[in-house]
Amino acid sequence: MSNIICFIPIRSGSKSVKDKNIKLLGGKPLVVWTIESAFKSGLQRVIVNSDSEKYLKIAKEYGAETMLRPNELAQDDTSMYQVLKSEISKIKPIPEIVVLLSATVPFRKTILLKSAVSFFTQNLDKYDSLMIVQKVPHEYNPAQVIISTPLGLRMADGRQISNRITRRQEYPTAYVTSQGIYIFKVSNLGKGSFYGERMMVMECDKSIDINSQEDFELAEKYYQEKYV
Repeated sequence: MSNIICFIPIRSGSKSVKDKNIKLLGGKPLVVWTIESAFKSGLQRVIVNSDSEKYLKIAKEYGAETMLRPNELAQDDTSMYQVLKSEISKIKPIPEIVVLLSATVPFRKTILLKSAVSFFTQNLDKYDSLMIVQKVPHEYNPAQVIISTPLGLRMADGRQISNRITRRQEYPTAYVTSQGIYIFKVSNLGKGSFYGERMMVMECDKSIDINSQEDFELAEKYYQEKYV
């Protein structure tokens, strides 16, 4: 399908790591790892959306198209859905499919991204979106996790603690997002969510997702071990 784009949103003002999205990792800005991954996977239109002219200049130097995001869509409480609903409609021609990539996952495997795009575009009659996930370890399964609520302690799956599941064989299969890869039909955006009603998941191995200084240090160590 030709009417497909890669959309990489990056916001300035990171509180955990200063200028995280353009901080150098292996000699190049963090966002560049994702831009290059998108091009290597065969995506021809790669668009970086940011509230920072500085960030966009760097993205353009590495071949990406750029979009300047309004400041009101770059606040701490701005949801990704709000950004997508506003900004995707400005792209001409309006795409049918968006590959949404997080810039905080530098070591994304090209074959995984290619496979995800290929599978989704070949199954548009069955699914509205695709998400890359990894399984939650048994010890962190919602059937085991206790959370604090206004009504007191509860299990994460909503049960009273006295009714928690104790047999591991009965735990529900649980996933968390991984690799920062989401693919969806643009038509979903008019329905209040970019996921749509029919979402599929593709399981993969754990990835390094940089959200703190500790994560960055882990990524630098991984780079030294695998790339140098």
